[in-house]
Amino acid sequence: MDIQQLYYFMNIVECGCNLSLAAKKIHITQSALSQLIINFEANEELTLFYRKNGRLESLTPSGEKLYTYAQEITQLHEQMNEMVRKEAAKQKGTIRIGLPSLILRIFFSSFFPKLMMDNPNIQLEIVEGGSNYLRKMLFQNDLDYAILIEPTSLDPKSFEEHVIQIDEMTAFVYHTHPLAHKKRLSWRDLESFPVATFNESFTTYELVTEKLKKEKSNAQIKLTSSSWDYLVEATQESNIVAVLPSPIERTMDKNLFVEIPFKEPIPFNVLLCRPIKGNYNDVEGLVYESILSYFYQPIVE
Repeated sequence: MDIQQLYYFMNIVECGCNLSLAAKKIHITQSALSQLIINFEANEELTLFYRKNGRLESLTPSGEKLYTYAQEITQLHEQMNEMVRKEAAKQKGTIRIGLPSLILRIFFSSFFPKLMMDNPNIQLEIVEGGSNYLRKMLFQNDLDYAILIEPTSLDPKSFEEHVIQIDEMTAFVYHTHPLAHKKRLSWRDLESFPVATFNESFTTYELVTEKLKKEKSNAQIKLTSSSWDYLVEATQESNIVAVLPSPIERTMDKNLFVEIPFKEPIPFNVLLCRPIKGNYNDVEGLVYESILSYFYQPIVE
């Protein structure tokens, strides 16, 4: 069987040996699908299916072995095709970089357009998502670079990490909120109010949850979302306290919303991460150095 025929064979099995259903699913005629099995069994002198009243009923032991091999072969085939796509993209100057939407908007909104204008040979594919999702993609080699929040939980033997931004988590409330007058908050100050933060696909959620436990605060996370502007705006209709990265302050209406730092803040450090390799191509090196140079802050003595 060639690779396409293996996919057809697997489809028959996964449709419960129902040739009619399998044919509809892959958009070929039932007779063509039936002939594929008949020809293979005749040519190889091997029976793949038990039959009842002329209909396929179940796999024979030999058919089960072939199905196991077919699963492995088609999976490798798909992995090979994905590798070819990625390598072709790299040779054409395409870099795949993942980062949270907040980081993209606040820190990279002008960087990426300028990088591409200055380097017409570079193509960037931006993948947005929470740090947990992006970390998984980086681990699976689906990204060339990822901008993640510390801690990244990456193996330092396999990945490089470079801090490009140091900040902290702060509280955001509506200007009429009972806490709006405070200069700094303790985590126990939140106990009388519902807490809002990013959802579980973001490292922020884990950091806030762990901090509340560490500070022995009984405050409860009642609202989560992937949208920081929604979480801030949600404070208008209630006494919600949104615990979010401080850079969000740049995007909000300061006449309506108040940012309050914590006495014991959660660090919000942004890291550039990439897999450790023996060699990086010219495009990979250029993008990497450009990001580090853009965020480099010389120490002033």
